[in-house]
Amino acid sequence: MKITTIASAVLMGCSASLSAAAAGSAAKLPTKPVLGMALAQKMAMACIQHQRDSNGPPVDIAIYDDGAKLIHFVAMDGTSSGTGPTAMAKAESAARFRFTTTAIGGWVKGNPAVGHVPGLLGVRGGLPIVTASAQPLGGIGVSGAPAEVDEQCAQAGIDAVAAELKG
Repeated sequence: MKITTIASAVLMGCSASLSAAAAGSAAKLPTKPVLGMALAQKMAMACIQHQRDSNGPPVDIAIYDDGAKLIHFVAMDGTSSGTGPTAMAKAESAARFRFTTTAIGGWVKGNPAVGHVPGLLGVRGGLPIVTASAQPLGGIGVSGAPAEVDEQCAQAGIDAVAAELKG
């Protein structure tokens, strides 16, 4: 009986130590904000509303997460077959490189070889999505209107979720 009691006490002590160690290591895992479907949809709808309010042409809107993975895509009625892939490339570029596609276009202009980097498009209309504290969340890309209007539409999407990005 003494051996059983001692063994039980040792096992309980080891279990408590392991539990404390596990709890301590779990607390050290980094956390980060994530761009979810609800925010992506809200951004896309704001962009569509921007186009309707300004009587702008129909556009396609793509939203990528910070890992450059497509999480939301919407095409307004009447867009051409080339606008979807272009919106996706703009959003992917902004998400992957964390710069506007306008800035990326400047890189390409300064060094044409940069234009051959996979996943890179330097055409205006793609914006990175970041929190108020500059943590990257992804990118939004718009295509179908003149490039300046594409960018304004993307910005309208980001502006629509500005309060949520402060968190």
